[in-house]
Amino acid sequence: MIPLYYAYVAFSNLSMVSTVMGLYLEHVGFSLAGIGVLFGALQLGKTLLEVPTGFVADRFGSRASLIAAVALEMAGYLLMLVTRGLPAMLGVMAILAAAYTLTTGCATAIVADHLIARGREGELTRVSAVSRVVFYCCYGLSALAAGLLAEVGYRLVFALSIASLAGALICVLLMRDDRASERGGAPAAPVRPLDAARYVAGCRPVLCYVLVEGAVAWSMVPVDDFYNNYLNGYFGVPLPAVGAVVAAQFALTSLAGLGSARLARRLGDARVARLGPLAVVALFLAFSLCSEPRAAVALYMAGLAAVCLVNPVRTKVLNVALDPRYRVTALSFASIAVSLLSAVSQPLFGWLSDLLDMRLAMVALLATSLALLGAVNLAFSRTDLLQKEARS
Repeated sequence: MIPLYYAYVAFSNLSMVSTVMGLYLEHVGFSLAGIGVLFGALQLGKTLLEVPTGFVADRFGSRASLIAAVALEMAGYLLMLVTRGLPAMLGVMAILAAAYTLTTGCATAIVADHLIARGREGELTRVSAVSRVVFYCCYGLSALAAGLLAEVGYRLVFALSIASLAGALICVLLMRDDRASERGGAPAAPVRPLDAARYVAGCRPVLCYVLVEGAVAWSMVPVDDFYNNYLNGYFGVPLPAVGAVVAAQFALTSLAGLGSARLARRLGDARVARLGPLAVVALFLAFSLCSEPRAAVALYMAGLAAVCLVNPVRTKVLNVALDPRYRVTALSFASIAVSLLSAVSQPLFGWLSDLLDMRLAMVALLATSLALLGAVNLAFSRTDLLQKEARS
């Protein structure tokens, strides 16, 4: 199961379209403001679909949800390749929104349920850290390849990405979805919508996780999505060099995640989960303030390394606290916070970048995220994070 999970992560992140989507949309004639509208529509679609698709995964199985997600993502990329004009491209974004929301939390839920059901929840931090190494290495490799292949033609980028997603689909088909709530081969009790909603609303670890994800996403989603445009358009880095920079920084910083379990042992899970996101956003704020390209890239790498150290611990803390019957639904609420806030911040970022300056737009959004994270830390204590829900 675990090797299949790593293979799924690898194939799904060798898909190159996401790394050059902003550049591709600019290539086919969209302005930065138009790209911001498209990305905002994508996030709005994710906001509307997150909870329904999360509930579907909890009700019918994470594996079935992943199969549908990968198929829709492949279809969306095919359509993006032949679509022109804002209205038609908005339709493509709706398809991709459905694909992304059907994916949310499903692979993580399959692995978490597999380990928790066997009393191996202590392995969650390590598995999450290794999967992030795989993610960043493959994402960096795809960025490097995309930077080079985009010079040849975007059609090749799309074709290879769809082939990679086909490999991810094969991995999903070979997985087993054994819910941690199953005992002795008996099926899990049916999930009811009202029960799931009540559970999420009353679970403080989930609420804290959701608020932190939203606060970080307010700035980091547009910063990530426009990062290639920032290097290329603001600093004047050539496209092949952009791909090389992204590949190198993802490959190097991903290894930092292997130290997440050691960091948690030294500082404690709750302290890492609470203070880690503040450190991440502070590093990216320093990146946005830096005017020298090499120093800026170094700060961006430090921010990515902090993400790799912190997120495996946060994933473990959340999954151990969750009732497995509502695992994907709960993770969907975190994605809703991300989608809802970034649906506003992405068009705002594009508009501010066109009107004023891309760096000033980054600074404004990252400073706001830092303030929001400080407020969340004041509202939630360590015991809120480490709370374990009673299993029925």
